[in-house]
Amino acid sequence: MADDSTANAFVFADHLVLDESPTREFYRTVLQGLIHKNNNTLGVIQGYSSLILMDDPPKSVVENVEQMKTSSNQASELAKVILTAAGCARVKPEPTSLTDLLPHIEATAREKCQAAGVPLQFQAGENLPLVMADGNRLIELLGELIRNAAEAAAGVSGGEVAIDILPPGEASPAEEKRIDFFIRNSSVDLSPDQIREAFEPFEGNKSNDHYGLGLTTAGVLAGQMNMRLGLRNAEGTTTAWLSLPAAG
Repeated sequence: MADDSTANAFVFADHLVLDESPTREFYRTVLQGLIHKNNNTLGVIQGYSSLILMDDPPKSVVENVEQMKTSSNQASELAKVILTAAGCARVKPEPTSLTDLLPHIEATAREKCQAAGVPLQFQAGENLPLVMADGNRLIELLGELIRNAAEAAAGVSGGEVAIDILPPGEASPAEEKRIDFFIRNSSVDLSPDQIREAFEPFEGNKSNDHYGLGLTTAGVLAGQMNMRLGLRNAEGTTTAWLSLPAAG
């Protein structure tokens, strides 16, 4: 069971729990509208790029247009990620069976670890109770955490990832009725300040192929579903602790 000293070692994403102030809906609407208008412009760029490429232009033109089309597609994808990270995604927590979701979660974890070239250990407790969650968003949240773990482990010699899913009473106190995910990966040493920065939008030390929004997205989705997400680093291991409320 996680005692206070263990819990205190984690840096939690509590600052990403969105408030319910009257202005929240205003800014959500502004952001959604802005991205919608931006996607209209990107759609025009994508459409004309496709038409130009269909006309069999010179090679030098092809390279430039393909780069323009690729950049436009990436910008559209980024817009979708920003909406989720900003708390604009539709989230409907309801009683959800982890037993039904586990095969997909494990398959996703193995796929991401295989892509990163690191081994995975996956263990889940038996007879897990229903949790209050939006199943699709929970899978998205875990996907961000697992991808982050796999890519971090790949940067360490002999790196690996381990996932444990524990029933109430094994990590969180039994009376709290929470199910706990622990996602551990080999890691370089990180200070609490560096872990805290990892939750911030557009922060990160990975390549430009990453938006720097993965852990931000995970933290916001966790807050929207009344889950608690924390990170810690100790002795060459980074651990993500996602605590889910049981249903009922």
